[in-house]
Amino acid sequence: MVITTEHATLLQRLLEAGEQGLSLAPDQAALALELEVQALVRVDPAGRAALTLQGETLAQALAQAVRQHGLPSPEKWDAGWRWLGTEIIAMLDAARRAGVVGPWAREALQARGLAAPVRDRERGREAVLLTEPGNTIYDLSQRLHPRLLITAGLAEVIRKTPLGPTTADELPTGSHEEHLLEGVRLIAYSLPASDVYAYTALGQAVKRALAAGGFAAEGEVLNEDLLYRLAGLADGEPVSPGALETLQALGYVGAEGELLPAGEWALEALRLWLDGPRAEVWSFAVEQEEVEVLRAIAHLWVKAEANPHPHEAPTFENLRREMIDRKVRDYKDLLERYGRRLEEMPEKVREIARRFAEARDLARWYDDNFELREALFSLEAFDLIRTADDGNGREVFTVTGHGRAVLEDQGDAPRDIPSTAVKAITITRKRFSAPNLAWWEEARQAGLVDRGPTRSGWLYASLAERVRRQPFLSAHEMEVFHHLPARGMDVERLREELADHLPEEHLTWALEKLEARRLIDLLPDGNIVETEAGEAMDRALSGLEGVGHPVNPIYYRVLRALASVGTLYAREKRVRILPRRVEQAIERSG
Repeated sequence: MVITTEHATLLQRLLEAGEQGLSLAPDQAALALELEVQALVRVDPAGRAALTLQGETLAQALAQAVRQHGLPSPEKWDAGWRWLGTEIIAMLDAARRAGVVGPWAREALQARGLAAPVRDRERGREAVLLTEPGNTIYDLSQRLHPRLLITAGLAEVIRKTPLGPTTADELPTGSHEEHLLEGVRLIAYSLPASDVYAYTALGQAVKRALAAGGFAAEGEVLNEDLLYRLAGLADGEPVSPGALETLQALGYVGAEGELLPAGEWALEALRLWLDGPRAEVWSFAVEQEEVEVLRAIAHLWVKAEANPHPHEAPTFENLRREMIDRKVRDYKDLLERYGRRLEEMPEKVREIARRFAEARDLARWYDDNFELREALFSLEAFDLIRTADDGNGREVFTVTGHGRAVLEDQGDAPRDIPSTAVKAITITRKRFSAPNLAWWEEARQAGLVDRGPTRSGWLYASLAERVRRQPFLSAHEMEVFHHLPARGMDVERLREELADHLPEEHLTWALEKLEARRLIDLLPDGNIVETEAGEAMDRALSGLEGVGHPVNPIYYRVLRALASVGTLYAREKRVRILPRRVEQAIERSG
């Protein structure tokens, strides 16, 4: 949904005109079309416009925001000012999910009369909540079903503009074409200030269809009627010769009536337009330190294959020795490079380097500063390694196909891949959500986006959906997770409350990992809410404090194996295992 000063002014006039509507001036035709494709206005063949039921609801919400919530009347707005846009709808969506407006959306929503500060009795403090117009507009945005209408001119704009997420200056900002793209939900803007845009799930399908077909000098090249005829043809229904000729001329079907690539993508666009894209998105995260452990495991297997001596395989002790050797080399190089200028080192390694310079026992220095077991748990929880028995009762670690893909991408320069950087790509698969600007900056710095997802970006976005996660919580993640109330809280308040307990970097990475594990959802307005899985984990770990790695892949495998050999007693809400079947569970758990 996109409503600028000019749209709001026309909506206001149409509300005053009532059912009889208004005759449009020639210069209002484009404006009316932008509202018409959003299902807010209907225009008859004579050029007379009137509000639809949804349009009337929106116009009344606008009037209420002006009358009761401090929004100036549209004639006082700057030309082209965006009262509503995809970034505003994303703010409303986040506020509804969290029950409160997040810190990065308060100013924008209050300026639009869509939110206001109130005394929140449940939280016992002042909070910014959605106003009645804000709630009305959010509900309306969920009910609206815009028209899918792509003209030849708009198709050319779609072909030329990058997929995103990328900067908004790549689009013809403020133009008729841009308003149509946003109104039809093909693109969405980042919050808080629409600096970045991205094609939505629907927009990506339409873009791919038009990259291979839909070429014409004029007229409509993709619309609902064409899509329904194409779907009928694909289902074996009879199609008129004229319709078939049109579909062939536009490159959606071949000479024998078979679907071409453009037609396949057009049908995907129809599915998304009818059913809507997914409600949730997934993410993925891996720290540089974990990638280094992954590299060491792969290196030990190479050594083991070259020298099939049992002591070369990556057991925990062999891996620990390998990591100590690597870290000692790395920190010797750091000290040689910086000398006494420790303050010039990156903050992440400065304190560890100081301890290294003073260390007498390097093995103990490693154990005090690096959590090898935690890194292994995290790698296994994201399906990058597997723990196995080498046949001699020893625990060894193997790299999975997903792990090899990460190693190939990272090469000799391991780097952090934050969850929010990956989410900057995967969030576009929702209905009309583009990333928070800070997420896009993270994705750019991590090499995941340029004018669209890079090869690395596509890899981690794919891993977000393909890896088979196993439950794991580190001590830091447990502390942060326990601190989050059932209804969630905003990031700024969480940082304030944990400032004395956790260093900033540990808190940030705890949030990144909790989201990548699908236990929390970091919303683009700065709110945090628990997912369904997070609520279940909360119940499972309620009352547990001060336990490192309270849930991890090994515990999970054991529990799953025990459950598989036991019998569920629904009334008692427990699984009972016969003693003679415990050996069977041990074998299944590996």
